[in-house]
Amino acid sequence: MVEDALVAEDLDAASRLVDLLDAQGLTVRGAMWLYESDNERWRFKVCFQEARENVMSFYRDMARIVNAHSDVDVLPLDRVSVVSFDTSIFSKLIGTINLVGKSRVRMTHSRINGVYMEDAMIYRLEA
Repeated sequence: MVEDALVAEDLDAASRLVDLLDAQGLTVRGAMWLYESDNERWRFKVCFQEARENVMSFYRDMARIVNAHSDVDVLPLDRVSVVSFDTSIFSKLIGTINLVGKSRVRMTHSRINGVYMEDAMIYRLEA
């Protein structure tokens, strides 16, 4: 049984989160919804332009930004996973997808560069 269905509200809330983070200087390099079949849930994966040793500092910065802009209805941070670009699915997709701006690409039952994606909605992937 799927724990979290991906609905229009989730898609829009994630877009608003990416826009807000960008606007506040925490530039998003990659962002996607990824279905984790082992856990039967969707997770919003995000990686940033800036590299940091401590990924928890990104969570603190995101929470500070979201709290300061409580008038913007964004995706709850407990549904977000911050990942390193170099060690994540994003690095495997470089060269196959370049997505900036407000576009989205849905990948279902796809294999790219040896990575199988049961289902994904990609928001951004910058080379």
